[in-house]
Amino acid sequence: MSFWSTDFMNDRRKQWLNALVKFQYLVNGTWYDATINTKRVIGNKVEIIVSFPRTSSGSQTIKAVRIIDVTGKQAGYQATEIVRAANQGVLTKFEFPIYEKEDET
Repeated sequence: MSFWSTDFMNDRRKQWLNALVKFQYLVNGTWYDATINTKRVIGNKVEIIVSFPRTSSGSQTIKAVRIIDVTGKQAGYQATEIVRAANQGVLTKFEFPIYEKEDET
């Protein structure tokens, strides 16, 4: 049996969802704002779908992604290597499971 109530955990997931307000991606040493397409809670996961608009013509390499919270602080960061051709877009789905782990043995 879980310690935390279902309502409490659902409220925490909503708080996480509302706290993550900006996604950015790094191209050629410059951070650009991504477009948040959808934000929702599905079961025990916070799901956010984000697109990375083009910053110039030609191919590009996205070197990192970061998330900024409501206070303006970096909440998360991940280095990456996403190469896209001149005619490609990038759509990314972030899933953050938030749940109580009952047994820790």
